Amino acid sequence: MDETKVLKRKKEEEEDVEDAVSESDGEKLDQETVDVDFEFFDPKPIDFHGLKSLLRQTFANDSDLIPTSELADLIIAQPSVGTTVKVEDEHDPYALMTVIGFTEHAEKGSVKAVREYVLEKARKVGPGVADQVETLLPTAAWLVNERLINMPPQVVPPMLTMLMEEVEWAIEDGEPFKFDYFVYISKIYKEIESSLVEEDGVVVDEKVKGKKKKAKTAAAEPTIFYFQSEDEVFAEHAELTFDFKFTKSLQSSDSRRAFQEYGIDPLRRVFIIKQEKMKGLLKELEGVLNA
Repeated sequence: MDETKVLKRKKEEEEDVEDAVSESDGEKLDQETVDVDFEFFDPKPIDFHGLKSLLRQTFANDSDLIPTSELADLIIAQPSVGTTVKVEDEHDPYALMTVIGFTEHAEKGSVKAVREYVLEKARKVGPGVADQVETLLPTAAWLVNERLINMPPQVVPPMLTMLMEEVEWAIEDGEPFKFDYFVYISKIYKEIESSLVEEDGVVVDEKVKGKKKKAKTAAAEPTIFYFQSEDEVFAEHAELTFDFKFTKSLQSSDSRRAFQEYGIDPLRRVFIIKQEKMKGLLKELEGVLNA
């Protein structure tokens, strides 16, 4: 692969993101717009700790069940496929997109752990879902799409464009990146009853005041929200979808209290998407996020 061509392509994508973010900010703010320079890079050894942190976001409460250090090393070991996003000279990546083949890396403990984790969650949904997932995984790759919460979604279309091109080039070079499906773990949440109440214009914690909770009335199924807006597009193109709860409860009492106070119940949703649908998914992403 021509390195100059790749660098030029990545620079062009960078400019597209800057334009899209500026236009989006301009619509929301009538005041001044802050320009941020995003740069796209191949995963590098210096990214190790940043990659590990991004991977831990995927599994949250259960991140200790997954060897994220080995996964970070694996991502770094395949730099020809995958992209990180950084701001100026910052060393830690702010966003990551890559793929990890379940069959190619089947003997690695970290990939085994991800595979078994997904299968375990599918089994809890039901045998029908579990059978489908187990059948598809041998020809599937895990699609990793993570970024810091304050990163704009406009970085996603260029990252996915680069990923799809790099996968094609890897296949042309005889590398094992030919997949029929992509498994994507999406971060979702549903609203629950908040422990905060308002009294005389002041927000207080109901539990702190020692008040009893009001009896719950029958309610409709809670609406599901996505932490990452692009996941709504992924949902439309998914062949199979199922939700799951974490195995472990939140370890941080501060985080647990914050979620409870503001009425948020974080979950995960698995999408399995056919490879042949990725071009249509990308086109829709570009239309939605760059509009």
